[in-house]
Amino acid sequence: MSFRADVVNEALREWERFPQGRPDLYADETGGARGMEWCGYFVLRSLKRAGLAKNVRWVSGLGFIAPLKLPITSAPLPGDVAYIDQPFQHEAVVVSYNPSTRMLTTIDGNQPGIEPQVRFMGNGGIVVYSIQPLVDEAERNASVVGFVLAGALVVGVAAWGWQHGLPGPVDRWLRRLGV
Repeated sequence: MSFRADVVNEALREWERFPQGRPDLYADETGGARGMEWCGYFVLRSLKRAGLAKNVRWVSGLGFIAPLKLPITSAPLPGDVAYIDQPFQHEAVVVSYNPSTRMLTTIDGNQPGIEPQVRFMGNGGIVVYSIQPLVDEAERNASVVGFVLAGALVVGVAAWGWQHGLPGPVDRWLRRLGV
């Protein structure tokens, strides 16, 4: 499972299916206000649909990057969030980055639709925020859930066996060892 690829794929799928975007839907799903510029809502929705930032809501006047305290990165990876301050405040999903040319490819909402963009990062007008803390959290949660489910399965099977008069897994293991 690659959360980063999932973020990019969510953004690309949305662009392919709805090239003009669905700003009201993005606002509703992220807690943003309808009728506002929606590029950030599009990015946050892509993160949510990929299984990241599940409980994150858009904060009026702050967006979602500052409340999450996402770190700035100089080596963007797919799924990271590009922020362009000028000529207007704009956010996009990073698709790829070529460090030798310093070219960044993004999927942008609200441009006027959703469309891919290629930008030069060397001019200082772009800041990229890493989603790695969100990926790390999601991976931790996924491993805990898997561990809990596996443990519940083992306990359930053992309980069923003991309830039905069958020897439990520990009993069978001990017998195999000749104890």
